[in-house]
Amino acid sequence: MNKKMIALALAAAFAAPAAFADTGTVKISGYLNLSLDRLDTDTPPAAGTEDKSWYVSSNSSNIVFSGDEPLGNGLKAIWQMQNFVSFGSGNGSNAWTNGNSFLGLQGGWGTFLLGQNDSPMKVLGRKVDLFGNQIGDSRSIINQLDATGGGMDSRPGNIIQYNSPAWSGFQASVQYGPEEGVTDGDRWSASLGYENGPLLLGIAYSRNNAGVGGVGTNDEDAWRLAGGYSFGNTRVVGLFQKSNDVGGFTGDDVKVWGLGAAHKFGAHTVKAQYYKADDYDNAPNTGANMWALGWDYAFSKRTTAYVAYARTSNDTFAAYAPFGGGQGYGQNLAVGAGRDPSGISLGMVHKF
Repeated sequence: MNKKMIALALAAAFAAPAAFADTGTVKISGYLNLSLDRLDTDTPPAAGTEDKSWYVSSNSSNIVFSGDEPLGNGLKAIWQMQNFVSFGSGNGSNAWTNGNSFLGLQGGWGTFLLGQNDSPMKVLGRKVDLFGNQIGDSRSIINQLDATGGGMDSRPGNIIQYNSPAWSGFQASVQYGPEEGVTDGDRWSASLGYENGPLLLGIAYSRNNAGVGGVGTNDEDAWRLAGGYSFGNTRVVGLFQKSNDVGGFTGDDVKVWGLGAAHKFGAHTVKAQYYKADDYDNAPNTGANMWALGWDYAFSKRTTAYVAYARTSNDTFAAYAPFGGGQGYGQNLAVGAGRDPSGISLGMVHKF
């Protein structure tokens, strides 16, 4: 008898909210990417540390809560809360809503958001990176441009963003971050892209005014061009970027470019990627190049295993690394100027 009463009570508890439910939807999704990495900084270690070591990395693993509610006349409210997680140490902040998290409205005219979200500049770069969130991630070159954290692959908070609907493959995005009491402290980013069938083309621009990010006194800005094309089971991608006054320093201008290709046969995909950072205009011997090789094996549409190797060759005064750009642990490792760090990674991705 008691068991029956408990069952009825539980049923009533879960049924009561349903009686008041509206037509809105709630969805839980996510991305788990864990890997075993052997990282070599090629740098004389500090006391008590090693320049070559094994790591377990969480690689931007995250869980997403999202939903929408129809409001009538083709309008709906949308929301999302993304939370990056680590399975131990080394994946950065575990703060609630540390990922793309926003509240907005969506209709035939496009989407309007308030909150925290990847910049249009960053979104364009993610579309042409064959090693995203693993060793060899292009952000290790295109975003980690100097010791002040210069770069435009950001996820700024407290932003206003508009994404247009797609018009025959064309779509535009504009994001603005207000100054919020800081003189000249606003920032903005915009992109225009074309995606139709096998072809992807895009251009993006970002600007951080002097009160944002860097320790210099100038505004920093960057242009980015990206493209991709698929033919049969092969995909080729490329990117070019020009950054000016990185970190707010006069003359800290740098160009970066990269190319990549991937070929799929059955459940297997082999891929390669190369990125090169030129010298800063006012500083010789500050360039580097990074190359990466990888093999993916798709167990299913949602689960993939991979092996990847990447290496960076630095000029005398450069200190880039092939790990850390979204990879999850490598950003905490010190790489000396002129060194040639490398890493190999064995991992698995599951999307839900």
